[in-house]
Amino acid sequence: MKKTALVTGGVRRLGRDIAIELDKLGYDVIVTYNKSKIPDVKKVNYAVALKIDVTNTSEIKNLFSFINKRYKRLDVVINNAGIFRNIDFFKISEKDFDEFINTNLKSQFFISQYASKLMLKNKTSDINVPQIINIASLGALQNWTGYIPYSISKSGVIKLTQQLAKRLAPDILVNSISPGTIIIENDENDTVNFNEMKKYPMKKFGDAKDITSLIKFLVTENKFITGHNFIVDGGKLLN
Repeated sequence: MKKTALVTGGVRRLGRDIAIELDKLGYDVIVTYNKSKIPDVKKVNYAVALKIDVTNTSEIKNLFSFINKRYKRLDVVINNAGIFRNIDFFKISEKDFDEFINTNLKSQFFISQYASKLMLKNKTSDINVPQIINIASLGALQNWTGYIPYSISKSGVIKLTQQLAKRLAPDILVNSISPGTIIIENDENDTVNFNEMKKYPMKKFGDAKDITSLIKFLVTENKFITGHNFIVDGGKLLN
């Protein structure tokens, strides 16, 4: 039976490249989107793209009801959906704070909860261990004062990863990835500060393949690594 993967926020930027990679690996790929436009389906053979608000637990429940009815299984989840923007500490409202926490952290918690139930229900062998991969951020590990609520939410993602890895072992592997700045081909990259490049020991930013190649390794080769946060930052954290 063909394997199934879910990528939240999977119709644009890094999420889209992750979905394309999983499609190449032979997965039926389900992507979610909210405010983004549906991509050209000729460029990627999505199994299905669903418009949902990942901060709404009722919509998450409906998403997994659909996956269960249509595919009867779920092998990989990439929790990628998130928001990122600069906002001064003294201008952060309660609404702003809640939006970051709900989108970047709460969504990953409840998607992982529903995904785990389905994965455990349909787990068939120890050879093909289901996996949850959470997209965190270098901002979770460094003090970006212009991105405080974002960084707090992504720090929570790393702790969530560790907690889930311990709770779900040995049946489900859970890891996270903390990218530094990633340049996406054919994207506006309007949140990138190119002056930051000189702070990277590698003297360049990463690209989507630096992330998708790691995900490829995890979903095709990994049977043992769990609870770890993979930093993909060209050495930026060394500074």
